[in-house]
Amino acid sequence: MTEQDPEKPEILIVDDSKVIRRAACKMLQQDYIVHEAVDGVDGWTQVQQNPAISVVFTDMQMPEMNGIEMLDKIRESEDEHIANLPVIMVTGRDDTEDAKLEVFEHGATDFISKPFESIDLISRAKAYARLTRKVVELEKQTGTDRLTGLANASCLEEQGAKALSFAHRHKLSISVVHFEIEDFQELFLSHGKVIAQQIIVATAGRLKEALRAEDLAARTGVARFALLLPVTCQATALTVINRIREVISKLVFDTGKEKIRIGVIAGYTTPELSDEVVFSDLLEQAESALESARDKPESKVEHYHHPVAEPEPTLLTEEELNAAMQKILDGQYYQIPEQHLSAVVEKVRAFMEYVDNQDRTQLTATDAGA
Repeated sequence: MTEQDPEKPEILIVDDSKVIRRAACKMLQQDYIVHEAVDGVDGWTQVQQNPAISVVFTDMQMPEMNGIEMLDKIRESEDEHIANLPVIMVTGRDDTEDAKLEVFEHGATDFISKPFESIDLISRAKAYARLTRKVVELEKQTGTDRLTGLANASCLEEQGAKALSFAHRHKLSISVVHFEIEDFQELFLSHGKVIAQQIIVATAGRLKEALRAEDLAARTGVARFALLLPVTCQATALTVINRIREVISKLVFDTGKEKIRIGVIAGYTTPELSDEVVFSDLLEQAESALESARDKPESKVEHYHHPVAEPEPTLLTEEELNAAMQKILDGQYYQIPEQHLSAVVEKVRAFMEYVDNQDRTQLTATDAGA
């Protein structure tokens, strides 16, 4: 039995020439998923929105945003995956040697010249897509985030599934927390990548110091972290969260121009365990709670509230409904069983709306006559 081919790598071609984009697509489409962008603005947007892109080929000269400007945005990105993407600059005949040297100064991985041969394009795509995949696979195997030394998302999911299974078997509580550094994008734009990374690393350090040996801290996004807290009830989880928030609030970062402090918001869940619950459900619940915390800046911490199922409406037999109507006519409505009230109201709702509309019609007519 042959091993199934791995998923095709995804490549982005950025060029304002439709002819060049079409030619590149034709050369690569057999072995790659190829995306096209018409200029640097379009290319930068796609890079941010599609984390599966493993290599970028971009023309130097383009309207709106040229290749070097897009390269700068990639290299300065707060997202490490984006910042480390292989970017191959496509230079034209009119580009000088100084211009070609400039692309390396700005962090280009490699360059090819137009008109390019298929072998040049394919060989670079193969080499750099393979490199990107190896880096991703290595991170998954080690289970460690390179910048902070915390667990990565893959490790969190693996350990979380084991911890949840243990909690199921022994009927123990478990909590999952999502943290987010407040206003991180604004911090990044105002103070640059170096300060931003210092903030991420320092926050990660405080998380590690605050946890027990059996707990797990992971970095799950640019400025996002998660905690796995086995044998931890809701009250204890909140205590841990408040302790971490207090410690992080005392951090001071010197930018050279000013000293800044940061804060974190948190969403957490301590689920009611059932056979149907899987660890991804807990991550989604903590994410939902974090979104609530983001919408309520005064609290900064939110616990996930399990949705309460609406009770099924009581269905009355014709005999029960007639009996209830008779009690209303006799003025003995207080004798109608409480569990029948909603069903009775639903039955007479149309009549009540009709009466209300008639009252409004008469009132309007009276006002008009006056």
